[in-house]
Amino acid sequence: MRAGVAAAVLVLVLAASGCGGSNAASKSARRKAVTQYIQRVDTVEQQLRYPLLKVERTYKAFTTKASTLKGSAPKLAGAEATLHTLQTRLSLIDAPPDAKRLRVLLVRLTAAETELAHELTTLAVFLPAYVAALRPLGPADARLKTSLAAIAVPKPKPVPRKKLKAARAAYTRAVGAAAASQAAALGTYLASVAKVQARLRGLRPPPALGPSYRTQVSTLAQVRDSGAALVAALQAKQFKRVAALDRTFRAAAAASSSLAAQRAQIAAVKAYNARVRAVGSLAQQVDGERARIQKLLG
Repeated sequence: MRAGVAAAVLVLVLAASGCGGSNAASKSARRKAVTQYIQRVDTVEQQLRYPLLKVERTYKAFTTKASTLKGSAPKLAGAEATLHTLQTRLSLIDAPPDAKRLRVLLVRLTAAETELAHELTTLAVFLPAYVAALRPLGPADARLKTSLAAIAVPKPKPVPRKKLKAARAAYTRAVGAAAASQAAALGTYLASVAKVQARLRGLRPPPALGPSYRTQVSTLAQVRDSGAALVAALQAKQFKRVAALDRTFRAAAAASSSLAAQRAQIAAVKAYNARVRAVGSLAQQVDGERARIQKLLG
């Protein structure tokens, strides 16, 4: 992030320049008008000098480490507010014809910087909360696996004909008990998923993390829906449906790592990088326009 265009340098160059010929008076007036405009721009930047230095320090120290990101949110919000103030004040300064394009570029530059600043502020607020919201899923997954592994699923065994009726009854009871235990374990897991969903609903991701967030929200919804259907089948002892419903449940859980989800996240990161490059490009255009004005009126 950077703000400002070293306007004072241009002021000195223009003020020190001389010219001659029949258009001297007109050129001098134009130079004076541009100089006055840039002086006003420079005054705004000088008035915001200390806040802008804090902006620079804030972005230099920026990191996505979970241990420091949450604490940096207030500083990032302050930096964003400073850049927004700069953008607003620069947009209120009228420019003479020769500096119209410079004014447009300056306003665009500060607007782009402010937009990126807002994205980083949003990231600092969102990411720690997002990580915290998802944290219970790991232990919940582990508990579900442990619980299901501990449930003994009965298998048919050969028995003498005279004991067949009793064996079938015992087998049916054992299968029903195993199904009830599996349904209970899944129900506990789905309750944890529901709590995570509730915490995610209140979050607002920055554009760069939007695909990841939406994929996670969608995945949890599919997991909960397919899991509820599996629980219902187990409780109703509709065992012919269980295998297919189990496959659907497992596929839903893997949706967040799908190729489409990965591509969407990669595209979002590339878009963010493009926005960063656009800020650099605007800064170069400001420098180029400054040089053009100097050559025109120098």
